[in-house]
Amino acid sequence: MHKDFYVFRHGETNFNKEGRCQGSGIDLDLNQEGFNQAGLLAEKLKNKNIDVVYTSPLLRAKHTAETVAKVLGTNVNVIDDLRECFYGEAEGKLLSEIAQKWPYVAQNWSNPECMDLDYPNGENKKDVLARVLAVFDKLISEPYSVMGIAIHGGTMATLLNYFKFDFIKIPNCAVFHLVFEDGNWRIEGELF
Repeated sequence: MHKDFYVFRHGETNFNKEGRCQGSGIDLDLNQEGFNQAGLLAEKLKNKNIDVVYTSPLLRAKHTAETVAKVLGTNVNVIDDLRECFYGEAEGKLLSEIAQKWPYVAQNWSNPECMDLDYPNGENKKDVLARVLAVFDKLISEPYSVMGIAIHGGTMATLLNYFKFDFIKIPNCAVFHLVFEDGNWRIEGELF
């Protein structure tokens, strides 16, 4: 069995622009730049033969998915467990403030060796990974060969960590190509 997943981050929000943390506790929509980025993303994905797009329920991911799906002529399905991590007390704070207040967590969130992390009263990174991987495991049995997946920077970073993919930053609307073949997962190529 062979399945292709094009996993992409949502477009820009005002909190992204301001350098603020937004997890699943903050449901901001895309700003104008974010909608523009989503349109460019759709063009990047146009020739990938995507059959369907799955998305987080949060507006920023959902509207990115809808923009992509409209151009591709596909349907959008919302899956709650694709939502962003809940960052607890870090939600809404400036990233610079978070780095000062919780330096160990902030410095190691994208470290693949540090999976047992969370911000105070937030969701643990291991738990985020478990719920997102469970979604992908279910999607394998869907009748589609090629799927688009609209998620968030934190969930994307956690997946990339799990698959041992090195990255420095995940820009808005960045994509990676995840392949499931003969019972194994792999990432093909680079972020694009």
